Amino acid sequence: MNLVIIRLLPSLLFLACVCNLLRLEEFCHGEKPYQPKLTDGKSPDFQDFPMGVLSATGRLHDGEKEIVVRDVGKGSVAESGGLQVGDRILSIGGKTPKTFDMSTDSGLEGPQEMLGKALETACSSQSNLLLIKVKRGEEHLPLQLKVPPSPVFASTFPKKCLKTRKYFSGIVDHLVDVQLDSGSWRPGVGGDADVYMSAFCALAVLSSSNKDHLPAIKAAIDFIRKKSITQIKPNNPKVGPKSWQAASSAILLAEYQLATGDKTFFPDLQKCCDLLAGRVSGNGRMGHYYMVPYEGTGLVIINVQAHLAWALAAKCGYKVNRKAWNRSMIEIRKSVGPKTGGLGYSSRVPDYPDIPARTGAMTIALSVANEESELTKGLANSLIRHQNRMRHAHSMTSIGLIFGMAGIKSVDPKAHEEVIRKWIPYLELCRTSVGTAAYFGSKRNYAGDAYLGYHPIGNATVALMLASAESKLFIHGGTKLNWLVKP
Repeated sequence: MNLVIIRLLPSLLFLACVCNLLRLEEFCHGEKPYQPKLTDGKSPDFQDFPMGVLSATGRLHDGEKEIVVRDVGKGSVAESGGLQVGDRILSIGGKTPKTFDMSTDSGLEGPQEMLGKALETACSSQSNLLLIKVKRGEEHLPLQLKVPPSPVFASTFPKKCLKTRKYFSGIVDHLVDVQLDSGSWRPGVGGDADVYMSAFCALAVLSSSNKDHLPAIKAAIDFIRKKSITQIKPNNPKVGPKSWQAASSAILLAEYQLATGDKTFFPDLQKCCDLLAGRVSGNGRMGHYYMVPYEGTGLVIINVQAHLAWALAAKCGYKVNRKAWNRSMIEIRKSVGPKTGGLGYSSRVPDYPDIPARTGAMTIALSVANEESELTKGLANSLIRHQNRMRHAHSMTSIGLIFGMAGIKSVDPKAHEEVIRKWIPYLELCRTSVGTAAYFGSKRNYAGDAYLGYHPIGNATVALMLASAESKLFIHGGTKLNWLVKP
């Protein structure tokens, strides 16, 4: 018996070490954020969404008022309060919500808006109780859910708003905590999703203005340089990473230089911008690579990100290729939809309904470049009028909210205050019980965000929405150089 124990001792010690490491990881990182169980929004009949600090997933069917509980997290507020999978939430805080509508223009109206507002009220009340009534089989049951306390969101998200700052810093700290040794964040799939997604995660970390996070930002930049920017061959736009990778990389590099004054990565910034300029076709269209797809009609979402990269880079000392800029502007102008006033899919489909990402990025680009004021105002007004569509960006909720909110802020800060106030229920539904953000997609296809990775891009999206109120990043209307390193 003793001989068996001796032989097993190395294995037992190894297991003990692993267990200790796991316990240490749990102690260091605390409770893991709840991940909602989502079905990609390709169905025209329902939408799945996170239920905030309840740590549960809800489903809403078009034309119905009841939230169907799809999933309940183990040990969650929802589970402790008696909520079960299959329950149908009939009322929230004693009120029956309006009917849920799958149309993009209805936004959060109905049960989602009501639940988000009720959660904020409950979390800031003395009792911290959320009262709901559910249908379980043939029974109607009242439930009292004890939610974690927190103050209310300030309407305009000033720095003094404790809840906003805690939420913001919690997300950023979590992003730094889960950053991989490579400097990237874990994508939803393999391939090159990690480059684009990591650029936005690093941008979110930068936006927090925490100098202690500079190593994490530099690690992300180093990863992007090695995996993507090194592929670029000067004077050969047919070679290199995808155009949207080059654009996101340039946006991050430019904002980093503007924040710190560090010009170390300026040559990489120049390579990305030159590559994008070399990929503008003769008629101003752009695609994923050098070739313009979809029978030559191209993708305006590439054009606008290129313009944003060029505009930010110019602030860093980059000499913009005006011929490429002007050719691309031909396609941009032709893509303005007569009905929405925003940028559509392309000049061939100018009135495409999902406008915020294209319109927002171009609004920022023109605002930063201080060009074409009438077009800039028109695009910003389109974002304000159609703010309910902010989550809808043709397979990606993330860039709709990131660029859409930033576009409004860069042109009309007062309107931004009103818009962000209306989006508080969304921010509340994204907020997890541990202070991070869960992914909350659109009512349409959001496979692009699944490709990037729901968890990292969801946190980056909410962080950049919150950061949009602080005017630090130039995409948010910032104008101060070296703002991160100077008091």
